[in-house]
Amino acid sequence: MPKILITNDDGINSRGIKAAVEALQGLGDIYVIAPMFQRSASGRAMTLHRPLRAKRVAMEGVRAAYALDGMPVDCVIFALARFGSFDLAISGINLGENMSTEITISGTASAAIEAATHGIPSIAISLEVNREKHKFGQGEEINFTTAKFFLRKIADAVLRKGLPEGVDMLNVNVPYDANENTPMDITRLARRMYQPSIEERIDPKGTPYYWIVGTQCPKEVLEPGTDMYVVKVERKVSVTPINIDMTAKVDLGQLKKHLGI
Repeated sequence: MPKILITNDDGINSRGIKAAVEALQGLGDIYVIAPMFQRSASGRAMTLHRPLRAKRVAMEGVRAAYALDGMPVDCVIFALARFGSFDLAISGINLGENMSTEITISGTASAAIEAATHGIPSIAISLEVNREKHKFGQGEEINFTTAKFFLRKIADAVLRKGLPEGVDMLNVNVPYDANENTPMDITRLARRMYQPSIEERIDPKGTPYYWIVGTQCPKEVLEPGTDMYVVKVERKVSVTPINIDMTAKVDLGQLKKHLGI
């Protein structure tokens, strides 16, 4: 049986990770290693300056499940050290979409990227939410039925056929109002998803403190063919092939001349 790793950045208690386990039943032996706590926007962070603590947890339908007091990337490294390699890695189902080149900020996408660097075909899957408060909860009010359907469909195809040459992982985003008849489309990453800024506030002692906030790019500036356009405008499921080699596709000889090397 194939070995399947499931992780996330919403934490071991997120309903999204339980939904992923349910979606993949029968496709292989499932192992779950996820953070003990919410770790959204942790990116490729690793825990290097303190020891990690792991707690085995009971979870129906899996071979083994652990909660790790670290980051999503730590969870992938722990899984490989404890259980060896895997045939497929799934990160999600995340609460809130992860799109554009900003996926490098996402703990969800970064866990899949980490698995891909070890040669494991990987899928990051996120479910769009229509209320901001849902992004950092456990998913109590969210219906994962459609996301589960598409996760199983894509995971089954990857297990049977692998990923095409040049593709290391897939970044999947499911609209909150999608159903099983919603079309899927292959997309590229949008340039960016948010316009970030700093909001200054004053605490009761008169000392300023700061929040990083952001507004989502308006629909009218989204470029057709990108993940954001397909999800936000066309209301389709976006599947973006990712290659972890970020080397720019340029003429290296021409770049040498440009830089005077």
